[in-house]
Amino acid sequence: GFVVWIISLFTQIVNRFIAKKLEILKSLTAGPRCCILSLFFISCKGRAGRDEHWAEVCRCGWKDRRGIDLAQAARYFGARGGADAATQALLEKCAVPLLAAATPRAVWLEADPDSLTAAGILAGEDVAKHLEGCTAALLLAVTLGPGVDAQIRRAGVGDIAAGVASDALGSALAEQAAEAAEAELRQWAARQGKYLTGRYSPGYGDWPLAVQPLLAAALDTARRAGLCVTENNLMTPRKSITAILGVSDHPVRGHLAGCGHCVLRTRCEYRKRGITCASE
Repeated sequence: GFVVWIISLFTQIVNRFIAKKLEILKSLTAGPRCCILSLFFISCKGRAGRDEHWAEVCRCGWKDRRGIDLAQAARYFGARGGADAATQALLEKCAVPLLAAATPRAVWLEADPDSLTAAGILAGEDVAKHLEGCTAALLLAVTLGPGVDAQIRRAGVGDIAAGVASDALGSALAEQAAEAAEAELRQWAARQGKYLTGRYSPGYGDWPLAVQPLLAAALDTARRAGLCVTENNLMTPRKSITAILGVSDHPVRGHLAGCGHCVLRTRCEYRKRGITCASE
């Protein structure tokens, strides 16, 4: 009887803790600055005039980047000193169907750092340093959609090199989509006389990947962008990016986490070559 009582009490405490976190996250998503950025004019629903405006400006930003950055893809592919002719031809061949399969979407939310801390999102010291001097923060999630994952799998059937190349191209394209969304956010901030830090993502420094489910819940990514997080804190679709940017009324740079806190420091390919990822 005593054991059952202990288990029941523990269950009640856990349920109350989860309910409190969900309550905080719901209060975040209720903010007026949460909207969908549709990079390909995917139909948007929201407050009249605002989501449609974001859809158009993001499409304009994306049109300038319709080609995949093959140089960046070559680096993800593992080509050092630039791609040779065979690698370049492979990347160019795989880029066409992969780009056609992409349906990028992005979601952002402006929130108070104290609320994010209470929700357990701002875990670790490095992300707090990144937001020093900022009065607000922007949560951002970008995904290329499930079609890219499917194309990567198709490309790899019977051709391992094509599968790896397609994966590298997907990573490069996801970064371009995040850059396009960030550029629109900077324009949004500039119109209000605000300044943004750079993007900072889970996994940088000591900001753990364990916050991914909380970020996804705060941004409601499953409903708004089709982006989910697995029990192992991995995003699906795989070619997706989440990040935070600080908002301030004066120029801010944020904090670049050093190698000391990086989870990849013991097996980093950049460090083996005597450089860092920041120098690439």
